[in-house]
Amino acid sequence: MAGSVDVVVIGAGPYGLSLGAHLRSSGIDFRIFGEPMGAWKQNMPQGMILKSYPWATNIYDTEASYAVKHFSEERGLPYSDCLMALSRETFVSYGEAFQSRFVPSVERKMLVSAEWEAGVICARFDDGEIVRARRMVLAVGLSAFKYTPTIVERLPSDLLSHSADYGPLEGLAGKRVAVIGSGSSATDLSALLHEQGTEVSLITRSANLEFASPPRPRGLVERALAPTGAIGNGWTMGICASAPSLVRLLPEELRVQLAYCRALGPLGGAFMKDRVIGKVRLCLGAEIERAVTRNGAVDLHLAGADDTRDVLTVDHVVSATGYTADVKRLGFLSPQLVAHMRLTGTAPALSYHYEASVPGLHFIGPAAAPSFGPVCRFVHGARHPARHLAKYLSMVLGRRAIPFINGRLAESGALQ
Repeated sequence: MAGSVDVVVIGAGPYGLSLGAHLRSSGIDFRIFGEPMGAWKQNMPQGMILKSYPWATNIYDTEASYAVKHFSEERGLPYSDCLMALSRETFVSYGEAFQSRFVPSVERKMLVSAEWEAGVICARFDDGEIVRARRMVLAVGLSAFKYTPTIVERLPSDLLSHSADYGPLEGLAGKRVAVIGSGSSATDLSALLHEQGTEVSLITRSANLEFASPPRPRGLVERALAPTGAIGNGWTMGICASAPSLVRLLPEELRVQLAYCRALGPLGGAFMKDRVIGKVRLCLGAEIERAVTRNGAVDLHLAGADDTRDVLTVDHVVSATGYTADVKRLGFLSPQLVAHMRLTGTAPALSYHYEASVPGLHFIGPAAAPSFGPVCRFVHGARHPARHLAKYLSMVLGRRAIPFINGRLAESGALQ
């Protein structure tokens, strides 16, 4: 089977769905592939709590008419813009409702390979279908970019996993588990494991485990000095959240510093603090020097900041150590595509139109953070590429009405 289309969108999470809603409203010929809210359903455990404010966790149609607030009112669910947490379960249900209403054409297929061929992107899916597209937008989220520290990455797969591998936690029941990390994934997972009766230890190199401050009303002076923002308080984060196109104009080194700035983490969620402190065993200020398998378990040799040494024996290690945007980890991209792609570090270097140096290939979401700043790491950032690309693609696809002949564009091109 083979077909052709103007735009292919890969990914049906908040970024893919926002873009799909905008493309549909613009009348652009597109297809979108993926499991709606798949990573949120399959790679995040039940009971997880979102760290972002509910008002800043919306998926975007063209009129911004269906926010989390509207969904909550529709379903009779409790809601506050910023004084309560949003659960993973509520957010998944909201995303599925958004998809059903605004992007009903999502196709539940997996991309197997993507190649640049004769001026088009040639995409092959797991059911054998081949789709040739003038533009491909990758909205693949974080799951493909899992990072595991070198010191433990060679452990056998039955003894090591990443926090993004969960989903259900029943597989860890009855085991002694070590969670490595200090961000929200690590603290959430540790709390949830403890609450299901699992013996869990949280290991972090930091001497202190930091949590976000509990939400509270902020005074006028406080808001003037550091405005409440979608991705963090303060003028800098406010600009980053509202104007990623300006961030892109900054020198590369400064962009990357902003994308992964210390102010944004690692940081546990405010509502998880009381579920971790005093309940989960904490190994703070601990460096893992060695990870040794023995009798089906793992001995973690820990070094403390005061030169103390300890050995923690566990049945399983979970690396909750975040993600690194690296195009080489996208196994569906052909070596030809990757070889011709200019990079910012290991992430794609993107144009003003979110386009990589491979013509017609666009990246949105976390992979775009080194080019457009930290808002790309948050659901709130989905509105920017959705609005921009819908307008841009309407313009360029309308201007370059190049017919498909025998599944190929009438004009050919070459990678630059």
